[in-house]
Amino acid sequence: MAVLEIKGLVAGYDERVLLRNLSFLVPEPAFVAIIGHNGSGKSTLLKTLTGQVPYQGQILVQGQPLKTTSGVLAQSLSYLPQKNNVAFPIKVRELVVMGLFRQKRLLEHYTAADYALTDDVLTRLHISHLSQRTFTQLSGGEQQLVWLAQLMLQNAPIALLDEPTQQLDVYHKKRVFDLMTSWVHHEQKTVLCITHDLLNLLPLQGYLLNISHPSPTLEVITPQTVLAQQQFLEERQHAPSK
Repeated sequence: MAVLEIKGLVAGYDERVLLRNLSFLVPEPAFVAIIGHNGSGKSTLLKTLTGQVPYQGQILVQGQPLKTTSGVLAQSLSYLPQKNNVAFPIKVRELVVMGLFRQKRLLEHYTAADYALTDDVLTRLHISHLSQRTFTQLSGGEQQLVWLAQLMLQNAPIALLDEPTQQLDVYHKKRVFDLMTSWVHHEQKTVLCITHDLLNLLPLQGYLLNISHPSPTLEVITPQTVLAQQQFLEERQHAPSK
């Protein structure tokens, strides 16, 4: 049974359709890098999967139609958007435990067991030392690791990440990619990750999905396919408009 199957997906905003007849199948827990030009519909795909954008077609998760009610969705998908702002001071531990929010009833408090899970995730990501730090005082790379800890705490079989390495330095980019691939290999998760960092994909195992291609399909990540897709994007980006 496929982890995720998309059949004839059409999605967009009002009169602007960004995804047309998109079909692909993720056969087993895998890392899938979603690439393409700006405005090609990469973020729209993830927002469609999380019920934020209306669509036509079929979305099957583990063979069952995707249900977008909050509690049911939380059991299937976790989602880290491109921009995740915190405008108030909050301790890292308190922010991470909020990853369990969708699993709680209204006004239900977090329990000692919830915090134990939080501490375990922070330990596994080697960021326990940030637990009592104020989130807004962290560096950009540290903040992104905290968001990934919150995502990891949700423990959904499919994780959706929209440019998680954007504006990170080389060290933190590698940490984030290593973390995502470890989810696949050690925890049997499926990761769909939007990225423009194609060269960081070279050593990874998984698939490429180029949304800018006229007929997007999953391609196995190899040095050859990565470089070919980068050349495709560069040539199409600079091609004269008609």
